[in-house]
Amino acid sequence: MEFRMSYNVVRGIVLIGFIGGVVMFFFHFRSPVVTLIANSDTVADSLVTLKYVTNLEGATLRTDIGTGPLSVVREKGRVRNLAEVDLDKMSSQELLLTIHSYVDSNQIICQRKFRMGNIGDGGWEICDDPDVRPREPCIIYSFGISNDFSFDDDAAKMYGCHVYSFDPSMTKEKDQFDRSSNVHFYKIGIDGKTYVNSQQWKLFAHRDIRKMLGHANSTIAVIKMDVESSEWGAIPEMFESGELANTRQLLMEFHIVSSSRDYLLPRLKAIQAIEKSGLRIFYTHKNHACGTTVAGFPLMRTMCYEVHYLRR
Repeated sequence: MEFRMSYNVVRGIVLIGFIGGVVMFFFHFRSPVVTLIANSDTVADSLVTLKYVTNLEGATLRTDIGTGPLSVVREKGRVRNLAEVDLDKMSSQELLLTIHSYVDSNQIICQRKFRMGNIGDGGWEICDDPDVRPREPCIIYSFGISNDFSFDDDAAKMYGCHVYSFDPSMTKEKDQFDRSSNVHFYKIGIDGKTYVNSQQWKLFAHRDIRKMLGHANSTIAVIKMDVESSEWGAIPEMFESGELANTRQLLMEFHIVSSSRDYLLPRLKAIQAIEKSGLRIFYTHKNHACGTTVAGFPLMRTMCYEVHYLRR
């Protein structure tokens, strides 16, 4: 990253005049302006300009955040570099503004993306840039089907990958079947550990699924996950076990259904873990079906953010 700093030094202009035989001094000061420009290959850091102006009372003012209802979001809602932050020290307001800002902001450029599956619900974007594009032989995991295989079918057809589809809620289906030569269904789900829940659904830690399928040493080209809040248990396990490091693209629906500190802190730590693993957001979409108002945020939000990551 390259940094350039420029500034205008305080200048004083002294005017001397005579009024009624008395010498008068007039001073004109130009306030200092400091501009910091940071260049990098990510969208968020490609051009960041912070301006500080010192007013007549000596207070330093941030002019980059502007004024009005959004100024507090710009100041306290982080959209990048979450890995460097001690989240435990953030205020409840900062946690709220950050989680609803971070998952709604792009951090890296994908030059070309293709939507696999439906234009509406059920479809997801895959980055098709040459360095991250799925290439045969490739593996895609798709968690959360709800009888809609449109993403899975398109991804298998377009990229030639073997797509493994998982959903324990499809109780009328067989435990396992091949939908096609490249799309394979398993009636299991994902969570932070392997167990059977109260609905008698079989849930597995990600590392156990990889072992079961013989993929323990394989790179996963794409993981798509829409699992109605089970992501919050799955992500920490995937990070701690090192499973995220073997993933090129991660397509997640984050479900954010509360604004309490106890709820937000562990979920923001899970999102932080994804950034620590080296994945960056290239596209994000607010699911309109989950639209909501959030006390303390000046604009409509959603409880369902569809966030697309890639690794370079």
